[in-house]
Amino acid sequence: NPYNAENFVEQDIVQNIYNTEKLIQRVEIEKLYSDLDLEAGAEDRKVKNLNDEKCIYRVPDALRKSNEAIYTPQEVSIGPIHHYKKKLQPMKAEKGRYLREFRSRVVGKTKEQQMNFMVKIWNTIKEDEEKIRRCYEDGAHEVVEKNQFVEMVLFDAVFILEYLLRNKDIEKYEDDSLLRRKGARFRIRRDFLLLENQLPFFILEKLYYHLLQDSEGNYTSFRDLASEYLTRYNERTYKPSDNKEILHFTDLVRSSLSVKHPDSRIDEPIGKFYSATKLHEAAINFKELRNECLLDVRFSSTKGELRMPRLLIDVNTEHLFGNVIALEQCHYRGEEYICHYIKLLDTLVAKPKDVDLLIKNKIIDTDRDGASVKNLIDKLSAETSEEYSIYYNLYKQLDQHYRDSWLKNSAYFREVYFGNLWRSTATVSAAVLLLFTFVQTICAVVALR
Repeated sequence: NPYNAENFVEQDIVQNIYNTEKLIQRVEIEKLYSDLDLEAGAEDRKVKNLNDEKCIYRVPDALRKSNEAIYTPQEVSIGPIHHYKKKLQPMKAEKGRYLREFRSRVVGKTKEQQMNFMVKIWNTIKEDEEKIRRCYEDGAHEVVEKNQFVEMVLFDAVFILEYLLRNKDIEKYEDDSLLRRKGARFRIRRDFLLLENQLPFFILEKLYYHLLQDSEGNYTSFRDLASEYLTRYNERTYKPSDNKEILHFTDLVRSSLSVKHPDSRIDEPIGKFYSATKLHEAAINFKELRNECLLDVRFSSTKGELRMPRLLIDVNTEHLFGNVIALEQCHYRGEEYICHYIKLLDTLVAKPKDVDLLIKNKIIDTDRDGASVKNLIDKLSAETSEEYSIYYNLYKQLDQHYRDSWLKNSAYFREVYFGNLWRSTATVSAAVLLLFTFVQTICAVVALR
């Protein structure tokens, strides 16, 4: 009876949770798996073509070639795309350890209670196996066999849940080898954000809900737990609405960064724009907009102020924006809010001196020099190709203010005639020569009289 045989294999997997090393290696059981439901599962995947559920993508080559490291996990694989990467295999033992610790959270902690809990976790993933696969751009073909896929999701999902719970109560788990090593914590946090290194958010929420039902203690919602963990990537603790569907961790960060943004998107090219220093020369001052969403940029023509939330630029910045940009280009066509923001930065930062001005006015917070920041913004902007923008009205307002400013001519004069040392020297020399010529002419006229 195939059903009974499959059920036997599932029970065997759960039993072996108590022997993690055997569960991880278990060559003989994997051979048995290969004969179960493979044909039926393959037929199901051929019939279903629900592209609307895709949300986890391979980063396009055009983006990846610029800096492959920011899209590739360094410490832990999550999901099928990097599942078999050799350098990530040592983390399997840690996933097994976390699986044992996770089941110990069950009320009563008897073997039977823990067994029933893990069976529930297994069956939940199994029931949603096809739905989970459809979240991946290519159907997650790296892990074809059904039970191997379910097992992979179980280990990765439980690792995420247990790791986030331990981070929330880190003092209690100070002896945990993963939490004790700052380098590992840093790399895991970054790996959790990678577009290619994701599990669908819905399955994590389901499994976490089972934990809330069957365990003791005070647990926050999974959305809150995940948001709190990822706030290091976003100074402001904005949380997307509970009604907003979250696809995965990369999407959660994007949603947090873009909770508030301009609504207008006019299908006209954004036209001319000016750098930060040129705007400043035209009597436009830069002011930090405190406690607001990063994309919430405002201009007051009456005050002549361009107000922007502070942007932190550090070792995480390229990694953060690179993966969010990749997600937008793959999934959010017509809603590339982060791409539009990067383009806005790119127009403001034409030269290193523009960066210095923004740093001075607390728009950019960084310990890097102006040239380094400009280079980073140039790299990120090169990955976007937006002619249109949610900041269209802002561009138009600034352009109008610049052209109407009574300082425009003096700003233009300074730029043209005193833009650098050689130009300034030439301008002064020409002015002195003209003055001497004028005096000489006056003297000649007086002498004639």
